[in-house]
Amino acid sequence: MKVKKRAAATAAIAHLGSMYVVAELVHAIGGQEWHRLEKHLDGLDDRADVALDACRTAGDGEFADWLENTAMRGTDMVGVVTARFAREPVR
Repeated sequence: MKVKKRAAATAAIAHLGSMYVVAELVHAIGGQEWHRLEKHLDGLDDRADVALDACRTAGDGEFADWLENTAMRGTDMVGVVTARFAREPVR
């Protein structure tokens, strides 16, 4: 059962991460926001939270914490890279 929950959490985080990269690049390069994409990201974030909570409930909190920390480091790197593309200075 833990394997299924790990797979679901990993898939949710991977999907969220890829969409987050697209949203950040669009915002940095084009200087615009896609509100539909932002709304979709909110839904993906909720799904990822549910999947991580399911892992923790199944007794796999260490994996959930590792996955969450890895995703956070990834989003930090996306922010650093996209800041270089930004048309307006980052405040």
